[in-house]
Amino acid sequence: MVEPVETPTPTPETAQTEAPVVEPVETTAIESPPPTRILTAFDESTIWRATTGACPAATANPELSTDAGETWAAFDASEGTDASSILSLYVTSKSEASLVTLTAGDCSPQRVTTFVAGDQWQEYPDRVGANWYVDPADRATVHSPAGSFPAPCSVVVALAPRTDSTAALLCSDGKLFRTGDGAATYGPEIALPGAANLNVSDDGYVIVAFDQSACAGVQVLATSDEPDGALTLTGCRETAVTPGDLAVASVDGTVWLWAGDSMSKSSDGGVTWQ
Repeated sequence: MVEPVETPTPTPETAQTEAPVVEPVETTAIESPPPTRILTAFDESTIWRATTGACPAATANPELSTDAGETWAAFDASEGTDASSILSLYVTSKSEASLVTLTAGDCSPQRVTTFVAGDQWQEYPDRVGANWYVDPADRATVHSPAGSFPAPCSVVVALAPRTDSTAALLCSDGKLFRTGDGAATYGPEIALPGAANLNVSDDGYVIVAFDQSACAGVQVLATSDEPDGALTLTGCRETAVTPGDLAVASVDGTVWLWAGDSMSKSSDGGVTWQ
């Protein structure tokens, strides 16, 4: 009698559990304009947002939400401060926030701060040097608490500082750079044509991009604060996209996206949205 031949039972391949890494590829150049929107989250409920424009026509009118973006209160930070275009927005506590703005008088950078959740603002032009910012008059230079340094590209469109020494920036051609020494030097570039804005996250940075083949809307990506950390795809928000009108914020595992007329929130990196 012929003994039956045992056939090995096929085993299913191990499921992919990690987010896909974005590998650099040859792509058509896409130019991203400087964002006209700024979004900053302090915690799960306290979020600031603002729009910006050209100096001296633009005024500084930030908005605050204390209910995770459901409702917003608007403030006039230009009253008594001569504040025009908002360059960046920093939140220190539930009641304290600072703006780096251009002054309407001569369009030079200054800092204005509120200690009462937006009800009053005070100008502190001598303190602007302690902040990160990019002056629209010279987008080839990055200002950090360590000083002013040449940027790694000719047009910086977005800047996301984590500490006095660490930050990431996006160039108009979609290249991402990170620094760990206050903008004196940068790690290797990562090309992401269509990258429109970025912000800090709990353990690195969150980036939003448009015109991506895998996403009919806003692609959400994440990366570490390491100068050479890889990009990973984390989610997609299917919505109409105007590149200059995209803003993103992330804190305590929640991502907020300001796109079009709506503010969206995701608790899983952008996979699902509310």
